Amino acid sequence: MDREVSTNQIITRKKILINGSIFLGLILLTFYVLFRDNNINDVINVMLSVDEKYVLISILCMCVFVSCEAINIGRSLKLFQYKIGFFTRLKYALVGFFFSAVTPSASGGQPMQLYFMHKDRIKIGHSTLALLMDLASYQFITVFMAVIGLITNYGLLDESLGKIKYLLIIGVILNTLALAIILIAIFSKRLMRKLIDLGTFLLTKFKYKKVNTLREKAITVAKEYENSAVYFRENKLTIVKILITTLIQLSTLNSIPFWIYKSFGLSGYSIGSVIALQSVLFITVSALPLPGAVGVSESGFMIMFRTLFPTQIISAAMLLSRGISFYLCTLISGLIILVVYVFTMKRKIYQEEVGEKMGGKRIEL
Repeated sequence: MDREVSTNQIITRKKILINGSIFLGLILLTFYVLFRDNNINDVINVMLSVDEKYVLISILCMCVFVSCEAINIGRSLKLFQYKIGFFTRLKYALVGFFFSAVTPSASGGQPMQLYFMHKDRIKIGHSTLALLMDLASYQFITVFMAVIGLITNYGLLDESLGKIKYLLIIGVILNTLALAIILIAIFSKRLMRKLIDLGTFLLTKFKYKKVNTLREKAITVAKEYENSAVYFRENKLTIVKILITTLIQLSTLNSIPFWIYKSFGLSGYSIGSVIALQSVLFITVSALPLPGAVGVSESGFMIMFRTLFPTQIISAAMLLSRGISFYLCTLISGLIILVVYVFTMKRKIYQEEVGEKMGGKRIEL
């Protein structure tokens, strides 16, 4: 039996405003720190001198990234007999991207996707399992690409990492733990219960007041993960397709610095090496619970890519790379969500007006 989306499962307007304010504040602080010793006009002039075709390829990579997300969501929901058009799937992907971008540790993405799916009459149980498949795949490929990148390009990374190598270690450990917990929750009910009991014991020792509430939530989430195990076992081919699509998705995302590298007329480093660097940076910055990893991503780029880009153009390269892979997509997805929201509200008002004229009967369009 389906259940309603509770107020705890979605981001409230107040939280959106708070997170949005923090997000904008971090952006302003980041760019002030990074460019206080640079002439912004010089940086802009350098950006305008690049080869536009490589910038266009970078933008197309982001289109592929979002499209792969939409494909995986549709593929997972198809297991539950939902036939959803591509643009609706794209809406869910953009919702996930935007709310992940503006909330700490990307915590707002999936709850808002669940909310939008619920509004489209997709059962919460089905949408939860579909997004779980997507999350597990994303987490696995993120760790996989970072580890492979670290092994195959250790010399370049050792030269580029500098002081953030300790943050990399934390990032790898946290993401590997997250992946391990997801897999345990899916495939080992007994071990997951022991982990919840251990967490409850530790929180009790630290005198955490809401330990019982947190335990209940953990058990509820664990049950949802356990339910997904059946679908994982019965749909192995679909899982393989999701993993391959996620690999393409993250490869295109992590290739963007390479195309920016080429846009400046630079050469000497292969696309594989640049993807390796960006994959490691991606998992490194995820160690900090900042909205969109704002601040640490920009600083990390300036440190890790200093070997590839000359000092006089690295600021412009960071702006282009980060601008395309994050800020532009966040802006576009936010605008699309706003348009969808306004259209939905107008349709709801129209339905109510027509319903009143028809004697209180609700008309669905």
